[in-house]
Amino acid sequence: MSRKFWIAIALLTLAACEKKEPAPADTADKPAAVAPSESPPAATATPPVVDVDSLPVEEEFEAEAEKDLTSANLNAKLDELEKEINAP
Repeated sequence: MSRKFWIAIALLTLAACEKKEPAPADTADKPAAVAPSESPPAATATPPVVDVDSLPVEEEFEAEAEKDLTSANLNAKLDELEKEINAP
């Protein structure tokens, strides 16, 4: 065989040796893939029972408002309510 042939083989061998193969993935560093779990069953709880008689009514708020509101502080209380409503 010719000398050029052997030089070509040597160059190809060197080129193949210089190729760096990617290192195998280290599975110890990465968390294992988690299989998707089944979705939780739908809630079958009954709706809560609300005691309507214990809820505050408009008349109770009116009595409280008559005690807290005066003509002198009406604008200040209104400003407080507007700030509370507009607050994020």
